[in-house]
Amino acid sequence: MILKKNTKSPLAILRLYSIHTSTQCYLHGRHPINHSKLLSSFMKSGDVINAEKLFEEIPQRDVVSCSVMIHGYNRNGFRRKSMELFSQMRVSSLVPTSFTMVGVLVSVAGLGDPALGRCVHGLILKNGLDHDFRVATALLNAYAKCGNVVDSCRVFGQLENPGLVSCSAIVSGFVYNDLFQEAVVLFNQFRRLGFVPNAATVLTLIRACIKLESRLLCESIHGIVVKISLVLDVAVNNSVLDMYSSMLDLDSATRVFEGMEFKDVISWTTMINLLVCLEYASDALVLFRHMRKTGISQDVVVAMNLISACSILGDLRRGREIHAQAIVNGFQSELPLKNSIIAMYSKCGDLDSSRTVFDQTTQKSLVSWTAMILGCVQNGYPRESLNLLIQIRGEETFHLDSVMLIGVLSACSELALLQLCQQLHCHAFRAGFPQYRSVQNSLISAYSKCGDMEPAYNVFKEMIYIRDVVSWNAIINGYGINGHGEIAVTLYHEMRNSPENPDAATYLSVLNACSHSGLLEDGLVIFNQMVEGHTIRHSEDHCGCIVDLLARAGCLSDASEFANRFMEKTGPNSWRALLSGCRLHGNVELAELAARMVYELDPGELGQVVLLSNVYASVGRFQDAEALRASMKKEELNKNPGISLINSITSHIG
Repeated sequence: MILKKNTKSPLAILRLYSIHTSTQCYLHGRHPINHSKLLSSFMKSGDVINAEKLFEEIPQRDVVSCSVMIHGYNRNGFRRKSMELFSQMRVSSLVPTSFTMVGVLVSVAGLGDPALGRCVHGLILKNGLDHDFRVATALLNAYAKCGNVVDSCRVFGQLENPGLVSCSAIVSGFVYNDLFQEAVVLFNQFRRLGFVPNAATVLTLIRACIKLESRLLCESIHGIVVKISLVLDVAVNNSVLDMYSSMLDLDSATRVFEGMEFKDVISWTTMINLLVCLEYASDALVLFRHMRKTGISQDVVVAMNLISACSILGDLRRGREIHAQAIVNGFQSELPLKNSIIAMYSKCGDLDSSRTVFDQTTQKSLVSWTAMILGCVQNGYPRESLNLLIQIRGEETFHLDSVMLIGVLSACSELALLQLCQQLHCHAFRAGFPQYRSVQNSLISAYSKCGDMEPAYNVFKEMIYIRDVVSWNAIINGYGINGHGEIAVTLYHEMRNSPENPDAATYLSVLNACSHSGLLEDGLVIFNQMVEGHTIRHSEDHCGCIVDLLARAGCLSDASEFANRFMEKTGPNSWRALLSGCRLHGNVELAELAARMVYELDPGELGQVVLLSNVYASVGRFQDAEALRASMKKEELNKNPGISLINSITSHIG
């Protein structure tokens, strides 16, 4: 392993060969050397096995060699081995030095054992090492990492002249224990005492500012970074960039990024990720091209962001290119990336490729299964998503999380499987999901689409403290699609008196409810409230609801006048609604006008020809009706056929 790491450097190989030769000589007693340096070299290179072999061959181990091994074990993550060696050292009557105790305290911090920390503290007091500032700093850090902030502060308070390292350690301890405000207050106290933070302190404080979500604090720490000339430190700049990215502040992040003299892959990744989060996917891909021109190679995180960008754009071709690049770069075994690729292909409509990547993933995580289930639902294969649910319950030990449960509920609503919805509702209750707003909203929608409004309303009623605008929209839409327009209107008025304000989807749901229930006056009043509120712009769908409402009520001239008045906002569906109203009320003249408008706006759809033929037939003009249908046959034009629930469900995806 060492040779592999050093093959790029001939000098490193020569040094390693020299160490290896010296070690062999020492082991045969020919050449006494400083074995502590050899142990340190092995540990620094990660060669723990050879370090242990050398240590075992030392005839008389002293406190220095033991201390080096303790630090080496910590360096390589073997905390328990470090403590075991310290115990052996104590049995051998070796007296620990300050260097030894610092290594032991690092082990205690890594293990996070407060009882062990107190034991080591007692030993420090016994050996009179409590006044050594390095030991004291390591001790207060160990207490903090064990969750014991009180004792950490007590140790800090006993320091006579705490230096920069000690002050940084106590601030870091507060941040580690989520005491972010206290960390900022303590930092300000140190600043008033003339404390000048270093890069490590600033990095810690930035974490606190991010957690507190305070723009003022973030801008203040940025000012300190500039003032104390840390703007040339790449790690600090990356943290400042991440700080603004966490606030989704693109302008500030862009200024920091463009002002960075040195950028590494983390800098570029942070900026690309921010653009993807804000759904500026095209800009993210452009920035990636700039990154490649600088000669910086992408890592797996960059690849995941690029895949997400392609998902947002629905760009299947570019998604395949990035997938191919990831394979070339050796990222194909990275599970998070595979999960992103599964989701990307699904969102781009290529479910076959998504399933291929999924099947080729040998060690699937819960995210893998969830991505595939959601992909099936999004692409119109709800039954296949339920088959995957059965498969995961048989093959894996995963429990359904909230995201997977939402996907499965969507499949149930598409198939109108009321009994399965009830079972999933029980599972959600048992798994503790009643406080998950998204799960509760999905339950309301699922029950509504299954035609059972009683449990849907019960779920809504239980959400009294966690309702959002989506909850209101789901219940209003549910009553609307099930023919209970009066209840939908009542709920709309309740919502207006609640903390949540109606959005565009709310108005669309309640206007649809009014249209299907014939509530003409209520629908017009609600539409006027939306227009006069000046907060929501009425769309084509809103206007289509009003045309449909007027047409169903027989106010055909008003419907036509409304459609002409809002010509820019009325699309083909509005004129189709008018055409349907004309068929109900036998108005041929307006029907011909509406059919003509539909043809101009959507020439590829032939449903209006059939509707106009039905209008002719409803008033006894059978010859005109037959002529229209004959012209369709002559030109070999076909209307898209209607399908039932049974034959609309496909369970095979290639």
